[in-house]
This record gives sequence, structure tokens and C-alpha cells, in this order.
Amino acid sequence: MMNWAVIGLVYAGAYAALMTALADQPSMRLIVGNAALMLPPLAPLAVLARRRRAWRGRQSVFWWTIGAWAALWLFGQVFWASDELMRATPQSWFRWPIIVQLCASALPLIALVAWPHRAASDDTAITVALDIAVLLFLTGFLYWSLIIAPGMHAEHAALALRSLATIGPLVRLAAMIGLLCASISAGKSAWAPVYRGMAAGMALAFAALIVLSWATVRGDYQTGSPSDIGWMLPFFFAAWAASAAPATPPAVRGFAGAVRPQSSPMLLFLALLAVPIVGYGSVSVLSLGPEIDRMREVATAFTLVCGIGLIMLRLRVERAASEQAGQRARLLATACEQAGELIVIVERSGRIEYANDAFCRATGYVPEELLALPPASLVAEESKGSIPAFNESIRARKIVRINLAIARRDGSMFQAACAAAPIVDASGRVTHFVSVIRDVTEELRLREQLVRSERLSAIGGFVSGVALEINNPLQSMIGTLELALADPHAAALRADLERMRFDAGRTVRIVCNLLTFVQQAPTERVLIDLNDVVKATTAVRAYELELAGIELREDYAAMMPLVLANRDEIQQVLLSLIVNAQQAMADGAGTRVLRVRTHMIDADAVVDVHDTGPGIPDAIAGKIFEPFFSTRRAGSGPGLGLSLALGIAHAHRGTLDLVPSTVGTCFRLTLPGAGFPGPALPHTPARAAFGG
Repeated sequence: MMNWAVIGLVYAGAYAALMTALADQPSMRLIVGNAALMLPPLAPLAVLARRRRAWRGRQSVFWWTIGAWAALWLFGQVFWASDELMRATPQSWFRWPIIVQLCASALPLIALVAWPHRAASDDTAITVALDIAVLLFLTGFLYWSLIIAPGMHAEHAALALRSLATIGPLVRLAAMIGLLCASISAGKSAWAPVYRGMAAGMALAFAALIVLSWATVRGDYQTGSPSDIGWMLPFFFAAWAASAAPATPPAVRGFAGAVRPQSSPMLLFLALLAVPIVGYGSVSVLSLGPEIDRMREVATAFTLVCGIGLIMLRLRVERAASEQAGQRARLLATACEQAGELIVIVERSGRIEYANDAFCRATGYVPEELLALPPASLVAEESKGSIPAFNESIRARKIVRINLAIARRDGSMFQAACAAAPIVDASGRVTHFVSVIRDVTEELRLREQLVRSERLSAIGGFVSGVALEINNPLQSMIGTLELALADPHAAALRADLERMRFDAGRTVRIVCNLLTFVQQAPTERVLIDLNDVVKATTAVRAYELELAGIELREDYAAMMPLVLANRDEIQQVLLSLIVNAQQAMADGAGTRVLRVRTHMIDADAVVDVHDTGPGIPDAIAGKIFEPFFSTRRAGSGPGLGLSLALGIAHAHRGTLDLVPSTVGTCFRLTLPGAGFPGPALPHTPARAAFGG
């Protein structure tokens, strides 16, 4: 990248040396001086032409204003040189070309109205361009009233010249101060050195123009003086700044929040107020003759009318832009309200500024309550430890993805996946952050079910092998018992052998059910009466329940639908529930009651097995159907009963649920109904044999 500042210093040094060498040749110095003054404005114009696509919005307006400074100054210099070289009219201080150059010299200061480091928004670019045009127009009037008009009167030409000599350096000084203030405002952004570079050029110009102004007042100035470098240097430093200026970042699609105005119409009103004060006040203070005074009054009125018209145009453009931005904001707000995700926007100070309807419904708060609520209070206690790291990431302008628990208004909570992103203004400061939250409670539940299913699949091979190993000796035991029962024995011994055969047969069926569950093999299903199955199952365990001191209460519905099921598998589920209830109440004190109840829910057949034991704590309620999980003490069972029962229920397109109960534990088996039987037949007592 070419260092235009160094080139400018070399150019200025060479110019000063050449003009010093030509001190004794006024004509040559006049020609060389006018020609040399036309080259510096071309430097920023060349850089701006090359980088014209690098900027947009307010930044583009800023650099186009700098380009207008160079172009207008060059335009005025061309006519200045033509007056001096072709018309032999040296130092035409009070002709119109000087107005063009004077107005152009004020443009670096006026260009700061764009405040390019603060915003690059296209929405306000037209407004800022109109502000600059109005200020340039009013600046031209002030220069004409204070310098050109007095200079047209012979008696006041010296005063006008002193005014010109004073205003020229002061404009550079004001531009330097403005640019330095802008660099301070820019902080550590890439725009700070841009402003400082241009301010350095203005500082050198201020120092050189003091010398030039002093020579002008004394009448010693001639085009081609070494002090002309005061006109040249700012252009080279502006070219240097333009070549190093950062390009406008790509436009971000979406709504970036409310655009803060970077300029105010109050500045234009104050500038317009100066027009009648200067115009009419100068006429009353300093009369320049009827003709010139009349011209000054007309110029004042014309400037007021045009200035008011431009300001009204500016306000109309700003209003149209505001309406367009408002319409866009309403559109995006409507989209946020219709979104299913939970959306909340929080200010840097920690105040909730916006929450969509989905967020309000999920948390139970109304929007007015959320506006007065600290965001941290919406985070459940178990997730509050994540807040400091979250805030630190937002301050570092990072996108944060975190899982946390959100507290509702009623004290409950839900698990949520939160994605938050900072909203950064043009100066790089985080002003807000927007968070999109998704309720993942159901997703976590399904994930737990998937994990449970995967775990069940993983143990399938192991269980299948164990079941096969158990089945072989059981078959041998049953065969031996059949042979023993063929011979006459004592009644007591025969009863014991019958019970051993029954338990062995039941164990064989359990193993078969286990193999069926693991291998997912089809089983024969027929229409059965669930009441009969429940009665047969309770009859098997009635004696053991009586010995354990447990009262069995049976409540059967008068009308129950048939169910399409495998009788042995349903008996296995019921027996597992009854055995679990018996073991839960084994060590309990007080009344021990096991209630088995059948009823209907819609068209489904339902069996409730309810005990008065200690119940199941909420902390482990979600794990009781997992394989090898047991609430009993170690050594009392492998923990497969409920897991197998759940698998059998699902295989029958039914459900097995833990139903909330105020006392003890209640399991509910639900099976889909398959129609009702014919006329009821006289009931016969259920056989004691388990499905025999």
C-alpha cells in the first residue's frame, strides 16, 4: 500500500525548495505554483476511485464528502489559475472561485456529521447526505456574507482580507480538533488511526497557513510561495487515510435493533438560525452601500427559504426511513411472536426488553412482569452456576450454547437448550443479547427411553444364554418329579411334590417368556377374559400373601372387554406386580393391604395392583423399569421383573405405568379391548394351577 503521507511530505519539501529557488523569477514561480497546486487534490480522488466499492452507507457518504472537498477545491483552483495566468488577474480573493475553495475546505469538518465509525447503516445514509448538503449550502452563504460581500466594497476590502486570512487557518484548526475528537470516540477501532492521519495533515496545514495568512495581510503573498504547502498537505494525508480506512463489513441480514440517530436536525436549525443573524445583522452593523446591502438582504432571504426547504426535505426522508424501519420491526416482531421457539432479548444492564408469546406461555409470566424481572431469576437453582461463564462469553462477543433448567412462575421448571448471541453496535460494544430457547423435556424423556432400549438390547445376548442354561436343568427336574408322582406316596409328601412341579413349571414359563422377550419371537395370542386371568393369578399367590399377613382385596368390574393376548405372558406380568407388592410390604408396619382391581378406561381393559407399602420416591420413579434396577436390598433379585413386564405390555400394544398414589404404590396394566363376550355364564372357581 502506497504511503501517501510520505509522498506528500516529499512533494511539499520539493515544492518549497523549488519555489525558493525560483524566488527571483516571479512569472515562472506563478506558472509552476498554480500547476503544482492542482496535483495534490488528485491523490485522494485516485484512492477514492480505486476503493469506491469498499464502503457503503454512512461510511460511503463520509468518503464521498472528502472526495467532494478535493474535487471542489481543484475546480476552484483551475479558475483561480486561469484568472492569474490567462486574464492576468492575480490573487482574485473576492471572486466566486474562492467561495468554492472556501466551502470545500470546510468539508472535512462537515463530513464528520456522518460519524462513520459509529454506523454503516444504509437506512440513514440519505439523511446524512442531506445534512451535509444543507451545512455546505449555509457555509457558502456565511463565507459570502463575511468575506466576499465586504470585499466587493473598496473601503472594506482590507477588513475582508483579514477575515479571510483568519478564517482559513481556523477552519483547518477546527477540522483538526474535530478529527481528534472522532479518533477518541473511535477508541481502539480501525477508524481511530484514519482520523488521526487526517488530523495530522490538518495540523501541518494550520501551521503553514498561519504563515500564508500573515503574508496575505501584509500583501507579500504570491501564488508559488513555500507556504502553499498548507493547501497541499491535507490532500496527501487524506489519501493516506482513505487507503488505510477499513472497508464496510458485509451487511447482516435481519433486524439489528433500533437505529440510534447519529445526527440531529437541531444542528441544522442552529446553522439556519445563524443565517438571519449574520445576514441582516451584518447589514445593520456594516453598510456597504445600497446596492450591495440590497444584494445581501436578497441572499439572506434566498438562503433562508432554500435552507428551510432542504431541512423539510431532510425531515421527510427521515420520516419515510423511520416508517420503513418501523414496518420492518413490526414484521420481524410478528415473526418472533409466531415462532414456536422461546425468544428473549436482554439489555446489557440486565433488563429483559422483549420476550415473545411462546416464552411467556412457557414460563407463566405476562410481558409486564418479565420487564421488571431480573433474567437470573428465570434460571433454576441447579443451573445458576452456569450464569457467570455465560455472561463472560456474551461480553467476549461469543455465541453461547448451553443446557439449563428454566424456572416457571409456579415454581416448577423445565429443561431447555439455550442459544444466545450478543448484539453489537457499530462501535463494537455489546448492547443486548438475544436468546433462543427450546424446551427439551420431551426430547430428554425420549432419549432416556432410547438409552433404556439400547441397554435392554445390549443385555439380550447375555440373558438369552442364561435362560437357555437354566431351562435344561429345569426340564430334567420336571421329568424327575413326574416319575416320582407316578408312585403312591404319603399325602403330605405328594402335596410338596405337586408344589415343586408347579414352581418348576412356572419357572420354565418364565424362562420361555424371557427368551421370547429378548428374541422378540411371536407368541400365540387368543381372546381372553382379563378377569379370569387376574383371578387365577391371585389364587396362586393367595396362600403366600396370607402367610405374610397381607390382606388381599379383589375388585372385579362387572363388564370387561375381551383382550387379544397370550395368557401366560399376562399372568407373568400380574404375578411380577403381586410379588413386588408383597416384598414391598414385607417389612412394613401397620395395615398391609394388597388391592387388585379391574375396570375400564374408554374401550381398554385395565388392572390396578395397589399396595400400602412405603411407595417409590420421585427421585427413582423414572428408573424402576430399567433392567437390573431394584429398590430392594442386594441379593433379593436381579431387577428384571418390571423391565420384562413392561416389554410384554408394549408387545401387546398396551402400557404399564406407575400411577400416582397418596399411599403406597400403584401399578396400572392397560390392554386394548377387543370387543365383549356373549351372555355371561355361571362362574366356575379358577383352578389353582398356574394356567394349567
